[in-house]
Amino acid sequence: MDVQRYISSGILESYVFGMLPEAEQGEVETAVSQYPDVKAAVDSLQHDKERFVQLYAIAPPHGIKERLVEIIRQENTQEGNDLLPDELRAPIPTPLNGKQKKQTQQPARETPVKQLPVAKKSNDRIWKYLTAAIVVLLLGSVFMNFFFFRKSTDYKSRYQSLIATKEKLEADKEQQALTSLKETPGNVVADVDPLNNPDFKWTKIPGGGKYAGNLVAVGWNAKTQAVYLQAQLMPVPPAGKQFQLWAIVNKKLVDAGIFLTGADASQLLQQMKAVAVAQGFAITLEKKGGSPDPSMDQVCMSAKLAN
Repeated sequence: MDVQRYISSGILESYVFGMLPEAEQGEVETAVSQYPDVKAAVDSLQHDKERFVQLYAIAPPHGIKERLVEIIRQENTQEGNDLLPDELRAPIPTPLNGKQKKQTQQPARETPVKQLPVAKKSNDRIWKYLTAAIVVLLLGSVFMNFFFFRKSTDYKSRYQSLIATKEKLEADKEQQALTSLKETPGNVVADVDPLNNPDFKWTKIPGGGKYAGNLVAVGWNAKTQAVYLQAQLMPVPPAGKQFQLWAIVNKKLVDAGIFLTGADASQLLQQMKAVAVAQGFAITLEKKGGSPDPSMDQVCMSAKLAN
């Protein structure tokens, strides 16, 4: 059974207010005994009902208890008779010419008791209205909860769809960049051949720490200031991140551009930004797209320029 759906159906509110047929009451009691969440929901509704009753309870008039006790205590006296309502008071003999009329003693006869109509308490009707109002409010609450739950689910689904679309676009963009890098002659210089050109000084930059086992080769031509990189053994960076090359110049890092990594890029010769002077090279992990300033706490590897 879908417990949450059962709780939000409104049947528990009807059960608490005694509005269910006997068969459905039995079903609810069975669910209460089997599912702790259902029992907790019923207990909460009963608690709310009791609080509502206490909040709107009508207190009896002040001193009513003392007055009733006094009436009972003096019911056979004139004072007690005066405390009674007019319709319940015993008749008082009326004096004639200052003297009471003599009455012949007769056998006492039983005085017929007049049955007073019992006024139906208006509180019953008030409670019916209050109960109906509570049920309406609870049903409204159930409806609003269901409405907002569906809205929340819809927004969550849309958000996940947007995230998936964004990730796909980023992956497509990176794949296009990789394809362009493979196909564009400017990135793989066939006529210059940096790998065999003696003007290029190639430096291998090994990884350390958690990047141990990684390897990048960087070639720099002091005459043309050209820089080429081959990410021979470099992992794919985390989502939203990218590796960036820096030239070490007088103990400062100068941006040399971002580069692709992973198995597909391991054999590519990637042309980087031109560098006029370099004593070495370093690699950092930056946000996707690169950074104008290096994150010194994200330096992955570095090496001095090969002689």
